[in-house]
Amino acid sequence: MIDWFRQYWPYALALVAACAFAAFMIKKAAAAYRKHQTEFHAQEAKMRRLKALKETYVPLSREAIANAAPDELLEGTALGLQLKLQKEENMERAFLALNEGQQFIYTLDVFLSDKTAAVFFKENGQILISRIAPAFCAVGLSEFQPQIEKLAVMFDENDETTSLDRAFIAAADEVFSSGDLLTKIKLQGANYIQHHPEMFCAND
Repeated sequence: MIDWFRQYWPYALALVAACAFAAFMIKKAAAAYRKHQTEFHAQEAKMRRLKALKETYVPLSREAIANAAPDELLEGTALGLQLKLQKEENMERAFLALNEGQQFIYTLDVFLSDKTAAVFFKENGQILISRIAPAFCAVGLSEFQPQIEKLAVMFDENDETTSLDRAFIAAADEVFSSGDLLTKIKLQGANYIQHHPEMFCAND
């Protein structure tokens, strides 16, 4: 065997390299498979959650509001509004036709989905941006109004008076991505819906 390696060492090296490459590819394929499975199960769980929310909150009734889990009422209500808007040819016009409370809850749900304030102000149009500060105030979180209004001006492409303050944006993102605050928004939003069911129930 030693003589064979001495005589055919280039082939031996090639064989070792081929084995190492095969092991690397197998490891890479296994990692890709695990990632795919994780993403698949996450997407599957998301779809099951949306299905459960739809079954419970669409259409929304006073009974569903009264019996709702506080941490899912805002999302369930917003899902019903989203499904309603998607049926319309002009979603912006349909959004403007919603009552004030519906606009606030829908906007808060988008804010929660975007995870950070910077993403919300970058990715959404002026209609939603103009509703986020009043929405916070409506659900009892008016202490955040100054920060939100300053962010809105910073990201307003038509405003030339205020430049982007990256330190302020980073600090705001840290505040608005806090798990405690996101939970508080959900709970305060649910409380708002429960105190104004007439704004959200299909038959009211």
